[in-house]
Amino acid sequence: MKAIRTLLVSAFIVLTLSSVALADNAVLASGGGYKKMVNALNAAYKQKTGHSVDLIYGNMARVTTQAKQSGKVDIVLGDRTFLTKAELPLENELELGRGKLVLAFAKQSTFSAVTDLDNPEAGRIALPDTQKAIYGKAARQYLTTTKRLPGIKPRLVEVATVPQVFSYLTTKEVDMGFMNLTHTLNVADKLGGYIILNEKDYSPIKIIAAPLKTREHTAETADFLRFLETPEAKVIIRNNGL
Repeated sequence: MKAIRTLLVSAFIVLTLSSVALADNAVLASGGGYKKMVNALNAAYKQKTGHSVDLIYGNMARVTTQAKQSGKVDIVLGDRTFLTKAELPLENELELGRGKLVLAFAKQSTFSAVTDLDNPEAGRIALPDTQKAIYGKAARQYLTTTKRLPGIKPRLVEVATVPQVFSYLTTKEVDMGFMNLTHTLNVADKLGGYIILNEKDYSPIKIIAAPLKTREHTAETADFLRFLETPEAKVIIRNNGL
């Protein structure tokens, strides 16, 4: 069943890439976690220039695989470490900002401070996959740097992704959880609060936009990347937690 589902998803991405490639717009592939920001950037770009880019969102592992195989993606946007490991033919990468790790609290929780990580009355703490998810790795680094591991390990609940951490918080299966600021800002009204953690306690998370050497829409790609360096684009990026 899992294999069939993977094939169906891959086929869907191939069809999507084929359809957007018929247009004269550049094609940008991004992790789904940055959808709100990228949509806002594309809208501002269209308002300013009259042009737009075609957008693809999803699991970046699958999207980057299809980008390599199809040759139809012009720009990728996401975590630099992941994109580099995917061995995409990147060129002239543009750093948009740094991803930020936060500690979020369930609504109506009695806990609201970083020191509550050490409070024995605090229950379970959710974090993304510490092997595969960039913010899970950052959370593990943070806990190690602040000397909370291994002591805190029995209270940790490891899930796959940041959205799953949020789901655990909303159902109050955990008292607090590690998320990234971009997603947290999108759902802040459903949380009891959050704290941006010290960036010195985990490795920098660089979020980049980079054209591919295999791109088909060279001029359109260059035009959109120039827009990303304008003051109005930087405001949107900053407002989305980078």
